[in-house]
Amino acid sequence: MSELRNTIMEFTDEQLRTAFFHEKDQYTDEALAIMREELSKRGLAAAPDDEKRVDTATAPLHLDSEDFVRFDYSFSRTDLLLATAVLRDNAVPFFVDNPTSTDIIPFENESEKRYTIRIHKTFIDKTHELLDEHFVKADNKYLLKYTGARDRLRAFNFNDIHLTENASAEELDTALTADEKNIIIALGNRLLREAEQVEKKQERILFYYDSIEPLIGQLQEPDLTALSRNDLLTILEILQVYADDPALPPSMDETILQLLAFFLQTYTA
Repeated sequence: MSELRNTIMEFTDEQLRTAFFHEKDQYTDEALAIMREELSKRGLAAAPDDEKRVDTATAPLHLDSEDFVRFDYSFSRTDLLLATAVLRDNAVPFFVDNPTSTDIIPFENESEKRYTIRIHKTFIDKTHELLDEHFVKADNKYLLKYTGARDRLRAFNFNDIHLTENASAEELDTALTADEKNIIIALGNRLLREAEQVEKKQERILFYYDSIEPLIGQLQEPDLTALSRNDLLTILEILQVYADDPALPPSMDETILQLLAFFLQTYTA
């Protein structure tokens, strides 16, 4: 095991992403488990790129970087996640510049950094149309136009949540309706079946995959009154995966907003 782990730890970020997302059938379950752990440690699951790199999911690697045009307006870290998801969904070649920082705030945290994108010159007009559907421009910034539950859920980044092991396991009073429990249980069971396809299609790591089955067991208990923070994050991940799926009804939007507010206001850097 140690030799296999050491080999995988020597993978570059790109090698690791390619192996896990595109060559999964060539590796054993043991190797994939180590890759999943290593991707999570490196923050490669859903975080914005910290290096200038063409998005390989949508653009051939041979594209010349000189053909990419920098957009003047910048994004926050969370808004960038939504913007890049939109671009990928529409097969727009792009890459993300290194985040900008300021001399005024030398120890700027992640939430304060601004990111710019570069778009292939043949997709400029299309990109403006796509981004204008979701953002408004103000003070050289792209600001999210819609602040609904689903947009916020899509932009939520689990890498931004910082919890100690004790805090993660601590149980909190929880009041979920029977309908909410049933929806989460149904989607959780579905994700257990579809996990591999989801990780490949969405190019993401399921941070809380191992917690889904225990969560479902708890939600099926008739006298459930408390869940841990880890359980609540597992629920958020299940809902995020199916944010655009008809199986997640509008009646869950208030629950989504409450969960997001709880973690974003308290546990982000």
